[in-house]
Amino acid sequence: MKKIEFVKEVSKKSGISMKDAEKVINSSLETVTEILEKDQGITFMGFGTFETVVRASRVTTLPNSKQKVTIPAKKSVKFKIGKNLKEKVAAIPVDGPAKSEEAPATATATATETESAPAKKTPAKKAPAIKAKKSAPKKKK
Repeated sequence: MKKIEFVKEVSKKSGISMKDAEKVINSSLETVTEILEKDQGITFMGFGTFETVVRASRVTTLPNSKQKVTIPAKKSVKFKIGKNLKEKVAAIPVDGPAKSEEAPATATATATETESAPAKKTPAKKAPAIKAKKSAPKKKK
């Protein structure tokens, strides 16, 4: 999903204009960025936690030249998923949500009803045989 699609969804769900929704989203992301720049974390209960972590320096080998290089330590952002979000994502079928307008699956379906059978492997089709060219008839003696 792209940002504009996200803005449309927020606008639709909250009942505000797209312009106002974009302002809210931009200011929210800016605020989260500022909090992380201050080396603080931010937690959204049920959704997850954003925090800064220090990645230690390490030595690695370049595959082309086999030369060893040191990668310096750096700060990075870590996201730890919250319990509610984790449960909702885990409930999504492995095949992904249905994209067609078919009737939605019932919430009471069991795991075996919602799982699809593994795909069967079909043997590869053989290429048609090439007919041998007819050789010239043998000369009679």
